[in-house]
This record gives sequence, structure tokens and C-alpha cells, in this order.
Amino acid sequence: MHKSFYLLFVGLIICTSLWSQSNEENLLSVNNTPVSVAEFKKVYLKNIDLVKDESQKDIDEYLNLFINYKLKIEEAKALGFDKKPTYQKELEGYKKQLASGYLTDTKATEELVKEAYERTLKRVNASHILIRLASDATPQDTLEAYNRIAMIRDKIVTEKKDFNTLAKQYSEDPSAKQNGGNLGWFSAFSMVYDFENAAFTTKVGEVSAPFRTQFGYHILKVNAKEDKQGEVSVAHIMIADENGTKKEEALAQIQKIEAQLKNGAPFDTLAKEFSDDKNTAKNGGRINRFAKGELNSEIFENAAFALQEPGEISAPVKTQYGWHIIKLLQKHPIETFEALKPELTKKVTRDVRSKKITESFINSLKEKYNIQEDQSVVAYFVSELEIGKSLEALLANEKEMNQPLFNIKDTTISYGDFAEYIKPRQVRLTKAKDKDNFITSLYDNFFSSTLLTYYKDNLERDNQEFASVLKEYKEGLLLFDLMEFKVWGAAKEDTTALQNYYKANPSKYTKPITYSVVKASSNNRAKIDALVIALNADKQFEELKSSFSDNKNESVLISKVELEEEDASLAHLKTKKKGVYDISTDDGYHTLVYIENIIPERVQPFDKVKGAVINDYQEYIEGQWLQELRDKYTVEVNKKVLKGVKKELNQ
Repeated sequence: MHKSFYLLFVGLIICTSLWSQSNEENLLSVNNTPVSVAEFKKVYLKNIDLVKDESQKDIDEYLNLFINYKLKIEEAKALGFDKKPTYQKELEGYKKQLASGYLTDTKATEELVKEAYERTLKRVNASHILIRLASDATPQDTLEAYNRIAMIRDKIVTEKKDFNTLAKQYSEDPSAKQNGGNLGWFSAFSMVYDFENAAFTTKVGEVSAPFRTQFGYHILKVNAKEDKQGEVSVAHIMIADENGTKKEEALAQIQKIEAQLKNGAPFDTLAKEFSDDKNTAKNGGRINRFAKGELNSEIFENAAFALQEPGEISAPVKTQYGWHIIKLLQKHPIETFEALKPELTKKVTRDVRSKKITESFINSLKEKYNIQEDQSVVAYFVSELEIGKSLEALLANEKEMNQPLFNIKDTTISYGDFAEYIKPRQVRLTKAKDKDNFITSLYDNFFSSTLLTYYKDNLERDNQEFASVLKEYKEGLLLFDLMEFKVWGAAKEDTTALQNYYKANPSKYTKPITYSVVKASSNNRAKIDALVIALNADKQFEELKSSFSDNKNESVLISKVELEEEDASLAHLKTKKKGVYDISTDDGYHTLVYIENIIPERVQPFDKVKGAVINDYQEYIEGQWLQELRDKYTVEVNKKVLKGVKKELNQ
């Protein structure tokens, strides 16, 4: 049996709750290990709709299966299967993979993914002004930069000065001198997240409040917003125009190409022969699909999106690159949220906005563990280091270093733990312009990583859902290895035992009486009658097939099959003897069923039924083995509690 399928199957059977109230009754015990009512009920109710065998829906029958499962787990542990290196390695790999899904805030992720999708439906045209500021700037430099950007905004908002003019005058974005700060059209993920937020939350015509990114302080003005139109696939033919008389020649050339297209010339052929865009010409002018705002020519984009039907060809279009004729190949509507969700989730988790997810998750852990922090820690380290004390000197002061920073349940994190975290980062600390800001950042990272590590290390204890899923997998692995060792492998490899089982149970592999039947159909009744005569004369089937199937106009469709007693084809026969036949007629078409021979009941050859023998033998040795386990381990069921469970579950 394939391991992944078996683990899924086991998971369906054994999904259990690991927590029960201390006053909850136990339904049974296996090898003195108690099993609560809640655990059994959870398993039963979860799987009842998946069970196709009605007998297994009976609580007594299901309880029997459940006990068998528990016995196998006890045996696997007794044999040390849970200590095997291969088991430990596979379990550890799965545990890490499973844990990754629990080390994030799924709600925050979902909200950011939905936000990203809503923004992919629109695009924004905005201009900005930037005052640069280093990420480690001093408080004085930070205040100065903020005051400058606030002053510029005041000139625009209060004094009604022109945004683009001030962008050319003040912005420290080098491109602003030429474009007046205009960034053109963009959508989600095109800008850093803080910039994107400001653009999508500021109204058209308004100027945002100052905001900071890794580049410095910005203000932006939203010039326009519009719904996106999906994407298009197009091909184009371009004739470049250069200065001088070449411009007139380019126009004349594109007009000649337009005329040829109107006369039916293939677009891709003309593109390959005449287009000056050599990158696309070799592919018949085809351009990769694009959305508005993704090319360097708004004129080209507008012309491409104006085309409505695949195959439609534009009039010549002039851009900064020359003249183009555009052919629409396909329109691509915006995909649904569900279709884009996997891709957007990847983008969100790789983008800087993922910090919001981490922050939300850390805050949830802080609340979960009810953590109270020592708020003076940053000030302590800043003051001690600024008066010239080394980190080594601080670490030597055991009294100070043993002070608690915060507690996570039964674990105390001390000043010394934070000092050790700073130690490999001393060079960066020495170079930092703003020690206070740098140590604050270090402490935030230390707090988050410490909390996350603790939660990860205790995930099985502190997260019920994770523990339940991991327990399913643990026990699934154990059962797979145990069944492979005790049942599946043994049954497949012990050929002598298989042969002996086959010989001892001939009735299981006996094929009942069957009938060798000739079937034939034709619209010519005389042909069917002639075939019956030939069959009665014991003519060979291949000879009959050849002689009755040659004439294409009046041929007979003829075949020979082996049928069992209950086959519907034999239903019209009064008796089932050699030579008995039936001819039925439907809409002028005649069908013959003729019993050519009767094959008596017989035991099928071993090689033909080997698969069935293996399955049966596996069931046999598993049954024997389970009885041994019942003798080996004690199983006690509380009959009174079981009666209550049946009553509650209406049985």
C-alpha cells in the first residue's frame, strides 16, 4: 500500500482530541492507557459519513476497529518503531513542514491578500516629492527631513503652489527634474508597500500626508485612478523613424504595409520581413501579454486596448519609437480572487508587507502568553554603553544581567539574554548614528525571535490543532511501518505460505460454471439462420468469422465471449445447454446468442488469482495477529459509559 494514501486513511480513522477535562469519563483503556469518551466520540462522529460499510457505523463494530487500532499503536511502540532513525527523520521533516503553517497569522495574511487583489483591479497615476533620509539617521536629521517635506506640502496645500514645479525644485528623486515627480500609472506590488498604501488611500487630486519609506520622506499627489482592463496579447509591425527625411519614409512604408494587410497579406509574414523591432519580428511581431502601465508607451497601450475582437488590426499608430500597426491576438480578463489567490499569497509573503503579518502574529503570541515587558531595558543599555561601558563589562555584572526582561510561561528571559543577542552585532552598534533607535530595533527583533522560537519549540503543547494533526501523522507512520513488517511484507514475500493458503482454500478461488457464447448481429435474417446451421455443424469459430464477415454489404458482426450464469445476455434462453440459442429482432436488426460450449466449475490457476490470494492471506494473518495482541495487552471497556455513549448517539 502506498504510504501517503495509507497515512491519509489512518488520519481519517484516528483523528483524535488530545485534551479532555479532568472530570471527563473514560470509555476504555488499552494496556492501561485510558481513552476518553470525548476522544472516541470525536473519531466516530468525524468518520461516520465516510464509512461505506453500514456494519461499521454500528458503535460496537466501530469500537472494535478503534480498539484494534489502539492495540497496533501499543505494539509498534513496544517493538521500538518510534525509535527508528528513519521514522524520526521522516517525522521531523513533516513536523517542520507542518509547523510553518502555524507560525503565521492566517487572518492577517488573508486580509492582505484580499487587499492586494482589490488593488490589482485598479491602477493609480501619481506624482511624488522625496526628501532622502538614511534608515539609521539621527533624530535631528529625521526631524529636519520631516520638517522640509511638511513645508513643501504646506506650500502646495495652503499656498496653492504647483506640485510639479515644487517637485522639480525640491525633490531629491533625480528623475523629478525631468518629469516633475510624475511616476505614471502603477498598480499593486509596483511600489514599496508604504508608498502603495499612500497612493491607494489618497483621493484623486489630493496630496497625501508625509510618509516614510526606506528612501526617506515622501508626499504624493494622486492625478487619476481607473479600473484595470485586464491584459492583451498583440502582435505589431514597427517602422522606426529617425531624424531628417527618414520620418517621411517611415510613414510611407507603414502605409504600404497597411495597404498589403488590407489586401490579405499575412500579418506575421510582413512582421518578419519588414518590422524594425527585431526582438518580436522573428515571432511574427508577437509581444508578451501586458496590462496598461506595463509598457513605455501609453499611446501604444491605448491603441492595443481599443481593439475589440481577436484578429482586428489597427490603423498606423505613432509613438516615440516610430510607426506601428497592431493586431489583437487575445484579450485576457482579470482573473477571479480564487484563481489569483495562490500567486498573490506568494507575493504578499515575500513582500515587505509580510512584516504586518509577523507583527500581528507576535502580538497574538504576546497576548496568548500574557507577557509583561520591562520597558526600561533599552534605556538601560543605551545609558550604560554611552558612558563608555563595554558589553563584556555589562555581561560580567551578574546581578544586573539576571534581571528578568519578560517571562514566557515558565521560562524567564533576562537582561543577560538580550546582551548575548547584541554581542555579535557590536560592530553595527558602534557605527550606528542613533544608538537609541538601533538598540530599540535590536530589542524588537530579539523579542520577536525569542517569542517565536519558544512558541515553535512548544507548538505541540500549546496548539491543540497542530498537536492533533501531528499525532495523526506520528501514528500513521508507525502503523504503516508496523503493517508493512507484520502483514503486507510478510504476505508478499512468503510464497510458500501463499501457496499453502491457496491450496487450503480452493473454494475462494473457484470460478463458477461459465458459457462460451457466440454473439452475432445482422440486418439479414437469412445470414443469422445460416450461421446457426454452421454452428450446429461444429464449424470452427475463426472459419465462421471469416466466411460471414467478408461481404461488406451484408456482413455479420460476430464475436465469442465467456459469460457467467447471471449475465443478462443469457436471460432469454429457456435452458442453458450446448447448442441452445436465441434470436431477437429490434427495428429490423437481428441478434443471435448461441451457447457453443459449457465450461464446468474449476479452481483458477494460482498465477491468475495471486493478487486475490495475497489480499486474503493478509486479512488472515492480520486477524491472527490481532488476536495475539488481544491476548498480549489488556483491554477494558466501561460498559456503563458505553451504554451512555450509545444513548447519546441514538443507538
